[in-house]
Amino acid sequence: MDQTAVISAALKISHVTDLNTYVLGQDGKFIFHHEEITIPAFMPGGKEGDLLYFNEEMNKHQNTLLAYTNEWGLQFLGYTPSNEAKYTVIIGPFFEHTPHLFEISKRYNLSHNEREDLSVFCNYIHILNIEKTNSFASVLQQFNRLMDTETIPVSITADSNDVKDKPSPKKEQSDKEVEIVKMRYEIEADMLHAVKQGQKAKALELSKSNDILFSFSDRFPNQPLRRVKNLAIVLNTLLRSVAVNSSVPAILIHRVSNKFANEIEYTNNLSKLQQLYSDMIIAYTDLILSNNLANYSKITRTAIEYLISFYDRQIDKDKIASLCFTHPSHLSRKFKQETNMTITGYQQMIRINQAKHLLINEAISIEEIAWNVGYEDASYFTRIFKKETGYTPTEYREKNELE
Repeated sequence: MDQTAVISAALKISHVTDLNTYVLGQDGKFIFHHEEITIPAFMPGGKEGDLLYFNEEMNKHQNTLLAYTNEWGLQFLGYTPSNEAKYTVIIGPFFEHTPHLFEISKRYNLSHNEREDLSVFCNYIHILNIEKTNSFASVLQQFNRLMDTETIPVSITADSNDVKDKPSPKKEQSDKEVEIVKMRYEIEADMLHAVKQGQKAKALELSKSNDILFSFSDRFPNQPLRRVKNLAIVLNTLLRSVAVNSSVPAILIHRVSNKFANEIEYTNNLSKLQQLYSDMIIAYTDLILSNNLANYSKITRTAIEYLISFYDRQIDKDKIASLCFTHPSHLSRKFKQETNMTITGYQQMIRINQAKHLLINEAISIEEIAWNVGYEDASYFTRIFKKETGYTPTEYREKNELE
């Protein structure tokens, strides 16, 4: 087996399909492993389980194209190029239909963190109709030809007699450039301080005046998309650090950071990427304003972080107290003293706030929202929601749609 040719053909398959592409030997070891998207660990197929199972099945069917669908509807295509081949090629996962997240979440009792990770995953995974699936299957069956043929197009260049070659000027380090770099770092520090202080308008103004912190044009002169993505990655990292230093619960920082990391990775439109700069500054500023726990004691901070992570689960005060290294009674007194709320009341506040967000931003039923925020009985959720807000969930949604 010419491993170089196999890897070259696998790369071509990956570029054409834009799907995860794998080549596995009969022993289950990876010869080629290229992932565009990672399956969450809690899903069937996470940690490469589906790939290894599918590879074992394919070893029983030489020179055959096979399709595999797991229990959540994730699909893969696999092909063993010939009877003599000591490897199989697998592409996927993809969905044939958009999955029903509520049904999956309820059936497998997913936590809200897992539901959010699943939602992000489903936003970026490919949904392929039968025609496209069949087209990709046909491409996969050409694996041997892709191995044997190197297709290099013949270049045709337009005449440029009227264009005179001009030598490109050399880039020289100058005092002026040093001053510009210094200024950028100063503006960056001011912008991050504004985010930490909750000064959203000032932070946005500083970010724009600074051309977003750094210029990667020297490093990627002919790759504007790569340059803008790098800038966005830098900004996301810096803003995440500000949130950490502002004592924002780690789980909330992870959600925001992970959301923007995925958007940066999968957005290939320059204007949309540039809009992400402002979106990130706004999101992190709001996050810090709403969730700064610096003024609370370590006991109360730990309890709040636990409630934020598990607001959809029944409260176990003994478990929270053990995490805080204190007695449940002392925890309850300390928590009420610092927040002016009971632990149960604080959890309910988190649930109602999350329900408000879902009512405004997600086109899902009241029953789904109730279950997502921790209420198995939608009628009971409606009563609690109206008591806290003055509106039923339906009225709240309609009110905000009109606004």
